[in-house]
Amino acid sequence: MKERTAMKQERIDWMDGLKGLACIFIVIHHFILGYYPAAYLGAGGYSHCVSGADIRFAQSPIAFFTIGDLWVTVFCMVSGFLVAYQVFRMTDERQFSKALLKRYPRLMLPVFFVSAAVFVMLQLDLFYNSQAAALTHSEWLDQFYHDKSGIIELFTDSLIDDWLVGMRTIYSNAFWMLRDLFVGAFAAYILAAMGRKLQKGMLYVYIFVCILYLSVNSRVADFAFGVLAAYLVFRYQELFKEKKKLFTGIGLILLVVAVLLGAYPVGMEPTNGYRYLAGLGNFLYHRLTPYLFYHKLAVFALLMGIFMVSVVQKLLSTKVGSFLGSISYAVYLIHIPVLFSLTALLFVKMQGLFKTYHAACLVAFVVSLFIIILLAWLFHKFVEKPCIRFTNRLVERILK
Repeated sequence: MKERTAMKQERIDWMDGLKGLACIFIVIHHFILGYYPAAYLGAGGYSHCVSGADIRFAQSPIAFFTIGDLWVTVFCMVSGFLVAYQVFRMTDERQFSKALLKRYPRLMLPVFFVSAAVFVMLQLDLFYNSQAAALTHSEWLDQFYHDKSGIIELFTDSLIDDWLVGMRTIYSNAFWMLRDLFVGAFAAYILAAMGRKLQKGMLYVYIFVCILYLSVNSRVADFAFGVLAAYLVFRYQELFKEKKKLFTGIGLILLVVAVLLGAYPVGMEPTNGYRYLAGLGNFLYHRLTPYLFYHKLAVFALLMGIFMVSVVQKLLSTKVGSFLGSISYAVYLIHIPVLFSLTALLFVKMQGLFKTYHAACLVAFVVSLFIIILLAWLFHKFVEKPCIRFTNRLVERILK
């Protein structure tokens, strides 16, 4: 029994590590979008490489590590997995009510503090993305932080719109995902609770729900796939353990498939081997944009592949992985304001100093990534953790 409990805990650890890694790759994606647009948009973006290496990069399997949509899908699917796994392991029904009530304040309070900080930065004109965009030729980098908001908008966006409307607010163009984190988690709680109650035949129910949400082109599908993965892990982990060699081989194949499907380009029409996948995706599932279809399959294959390959689990379960997992939400919330202020200013200054585009980008990226991680750690320690404690006390008092 002790061995099984330890194994379960290890898997939660590697899930947290994967979630942290996903947020770092989202940061890298947004940096590329702002400073090397052709590495995401292909020939449709401005190339900063004479050889066209950034254009070729956009359609290579290496792009797996820098495609933002893919890693947002990872973040959502892992969140769905962790929610469901928590529900499957609950021993007290009251824990379910507590988890549901905690979700909104747990997510909302940190968002409010980040939005308030951006509100102050806007008043002080601390965003330099337009100056940087004039050098990088990135239309995306020049789209945001031009208008100042009012105090009423700060409260309505942070408390309501981010969670019900799901738009790119004035405070961060990455906040569009917040509604999905909120609504998707509720869907995951309900689906997992059904699995606890009904049990028999739930595998087929989960598969049906995944297909259903795919048909309406919803991010909730990511959470549904996460629930399905959690169900398979929770229900069949002893079988995977007994036939470890067989499933290790299957897992390695799934990881290769995940990389190949996950590298399906987003910002452009595929012109290499992926164009055949485009036609196949439209034929198999015409209601969904091909890259969304393949990215969801890729991430599901990634989760199951990692579960079957213990070496990858151990790599993600290191102290670094656990640390990144603990600050993943903070990284996601603060990285856009940092990239559009400090990173942009640093890049402009370095460009003037070095007179070399790539050197300026390298310095700006390395320094910014360090600062984002540092600020995320401070934010997690002094803002997010107190918000969690406050939420726990509030819910305990409500349900007392």
